[in-house]
Amino acid sequence: MSRPKVIVIVQEGRPVPPVERLEAEADVVVVRTADEFRAAQPGAEILFLNDFRTKLLREVGPGELRWIHTSSIGVDTLLTQEIVNSDIVVSNSRGVCERPIAEWVLGVLLMFTKDLRRTIELQRARTWQHRETEPLLGRKVLVVGPGPVGRETVLLLRAAGMEVTVVGRTAREDAQLGAIASFGELDGLLGEAEDVVLTLPLTEETRGLFNSSRIDKMRPGARLVNVGRGAVVVERDLIDSIDAGHLGAAALDVFEHEPLAAENPLWSRNNILVSPHASGDLIGWRGRVVDSFARNLRRWKANEPLHDVVDLKKLGVTASVLVPDKP
Repeated sequence: MSRPKVIVIVQEGRPVPPVERLEAEADVVVVRTADEFRAAQPGAEILFLNDFRTKLLREVGPGELRWIHTSSIGVDTLLTQEIVNSDIVVSNSRGVCERPIAEWVLGVLLMFTKDLRRTIELQRARTWQHRETEPLLGRKVLVVGPGPVGRETVLLLRAAGMEVTVVGRTAREDAQLGAIASFGELDGLLGEAEDVVLTLPLTEETRGLFNSSRIDKMRPGARLVNVGRGAVVVERDLIDSIDAGHLGAAALDVFEHEPLAAENPLWSRNNILVSPHASGDLIGWRGRVVDSFARNLRRWKANEPLHDVVDLKKLGVTASVLVPDKP
């Protein structure tokens, strides 16, 4: 195959990943705006998507693309009618972010159970106050979403001694995870969990899944952790539950609108941890996603099946995507 042309979409204001690693394999064009994307489309069949918030594909359309590779695990920005119903092959960067996200989840659960936030506050106040904390061993955790991130999270939490129940779209047995309950069983399981961890993609089925009705079914004092997509949780309902004293705490790495607006009340709650969608961002991650794409690019050029292909039709079309707030 002759040298393919690869378009790389990068978010405005963010650094360009080390795409020079691709120059031996392809002609690379970096774009940030709709005009640049339109200008680059002629002759381009491959898109390396480095901006999971981008609106360019909805605004401009995919053109003659035959393959889109995302630097993220989530692909909700690609769930348009035109792309889902096309023959475009979509692959993601599986294997890069799953373990770091799982470690982040374990870290926040340790923070909550060992009351580390209060320890830091007391240190700053130079106050010596002895306190008792909760055990991690045997803690009952419900992980909702047994995809790649959920799978890694379940395995790590179990290795730390927690009792983890898994919920997915359908009930089934999994060789690694064991029994997986269905969404239909979710409400009955919520009251048993001390922690609920969401690792769900954003689809029309999961949008607003955790609203006031479902949050009210959670065990009093339980904690909610979301590393999936922000719109899976109705933020206002979460805040109301926190303020009413029903939920004990929340750790959020994803939000309905990103970046989170300065006036958003989530910032001001002492028992809510706000993280800037960075749970999977280990040092060097940009190079790792380029290497992931490069391996698939070599397979593409050799007419070999691509790794980590995503079935968009299974996820379905979404009405909107995660977009940044207006400045």
